[in-house]
Amino acid sequence: MVKRLHDLCLICITKNLQNFSDLPVRLPTVHKELLIKRLAYHDLLYETNIPYVVQNVFCSSLRTIVFYKCHQVTDDLLEKLARSRCRLQFLNIHGCQLVTDVGIESITRDQTELEILELIKLPLLTSSCFNQLKSQKLWKVNLKNCTNLKTEGVKILTANNPSIRVLILGGKTGVDSTVYQHVAQNLQDSLEEFDACLHTTNDVCLNNLSLYCPNLRKLNLEGCTRIGKDALIKLFQGCTRLEDLDLSYCNKLRDYPDNEVLWILPKCLTDLTICGLLLDNQTIFVESLERLTRLRSVHLCGVTALNDETLSKVLEKIGKDLVLLDVSGYGGFTKNLTDVGVAAISKYCHNLESLKISMLADVTGETLIPLFQDRKRASKIVNLSVNCKQTSLKVIYLVVQTCINLQKFDLGGVSGVTNDVIFSLVENCFSLNKISLKGCRLITDSALIELARCCPLKSLVLSGINNLTDASIFALANSCHDLEEIYLNGCAHVSSAAVHYLTDCCINRLYVQHATPNAQPYQLMAKNLDTGEFCRADLLQFS
Repeated sequence: MVKRLHDLCLICITKNLQNFSDLPVRLPTVHKELLIKRLAYHDLLYETNIPYVVQNVFCSSLRTIVFYKCHQVTDDLLEKLARSRCRLQFLNIHGCQLVTDVGIESITRDQTELEILELIKLPLLTSSCFNQLKSQKLWKVNLKNCTNLKTEGVKILTANNPSIRVLILGGKTGVDSTVYQHVAQNLQDSLEEFDACLHTTNDVCLNNLSLYCPNLRKLNLEGCTRIGKDALIKLFQGCTRLEDLDLSYCNKLRDYPDNEVLWILPKCLTDLTICGLLLDNQTIFVESLERLTRLRSVHLCGVTALNDETLSKVLEKIGKDLVLLDVSGYGGFTKNLTDVGVAAISKYCHNLESLKISMLADVTGETLIPLFQDRKRASKIVNLSVNCKQTSLKVIYLVVQTCINLQKFDLGGVSGVTNDVIFSLVENCFSLNKISLKGCRLITDSALIELARCCPLKSLVLSGINNLTDASIFALANSCHDLEEIYLNGCAHVSSAAVHYLTDCCINRLYVQHATPNAQPYQLMAKNLDTGEFCRADLLQFS
């Protein structure tokens, strides 16, 4: 795979802004927006370059702005952008540590066309940042991990923008449980999706949603250990359109009488997540799921009531329409699920697109063979995790031959995976963009080079593969320009210099984990001009 001419042209422009004085006229708006995004990705918004950015790129026609993890994005830059009189529809500022309320107020003032606002991991933001934001078209706001944001800020935001349908406050923020009251009363019928990820959520919080938000469709209550049966009943009665519900780790629901609320989960649910719910009552577990005939996605990771018998009963009733199924083990709580129970997946699930079976000590996956032998069903699967300790290589070989539309594949921990598996994978799965090979120690450079050459990789986990050298990293740099994250912990023969080269070559800002306490100190890579491959130059012998 090679860089597109389109990308090469944009890269050339980013590095030579001072030489393109006709950009305002010749460059279409969509490419100006891409240019701004890439300037931030590659930290090219340095002081001497800013005048050219302001003069040649900032303009009134801009509609989409993305700044990702760039410390050069400051309040001053946002004020300069605001002076261009751009009419934004989409604004994303993620991980720009120097941005404060001043910059956000400046760029959001008079943005009456703004539809989507994403301010993520901005530690200097406080409740004052939303004073100038008023847009009747604003429908989605994401404020994850803004640690100094308080409830008062959310109150101002929702009062001034009552059309918000999706509100995400997940991660570490300074909001408290009273935020539910302000959100519910200010947004009312508009609110369709709410994710506060607030462990102090209690019954009063849910009562506010049930009173004011009849159109709520998606609610994340992960880790809300204080909510109980009565509040959930009122929620289900008031929010009759609820389709997507996450009750993971809601530990109060494990015991009588609160666990009885699972019997009356809304029948309109299409997506249910109850990961880590230590529910021992198998009768309630089975009967509560059997009646949810509209389910398309169900996450059962770490549920203690999950075993061979209960999984078979559940899938017999709802398996035929499931698109996503997660029955992974977690923390040793899923102890009684074996290949006998997994066989029900092959028997009853005919439309799966995503299947997660991992961390199950007694599962080889061989009872899934009928599913993967059915090429029609296998071709529907785009996301697959089959990384159990005893996963059969027979199953893996069948997967890479028949699941031709795989996009995400997790083989982490399957130690028997060899180069032959990877060679077969790249021959059949041309859409693969995310793969985990963590701990697959038999993999070598030749397989990784082929993987890089044939697949449009975006995420790659190679931790613990000690055979890999810089040759693999240079192959990724030359072929996988859209790589977004790579994990290389324990790859002792991969040098920091090669990783830096990879970072420079990728279009997006690459996230790298590379801890190599025993790295080779004198390793030197060079390109063989005859073969095009990179090899260890420090090992070459000259006569």
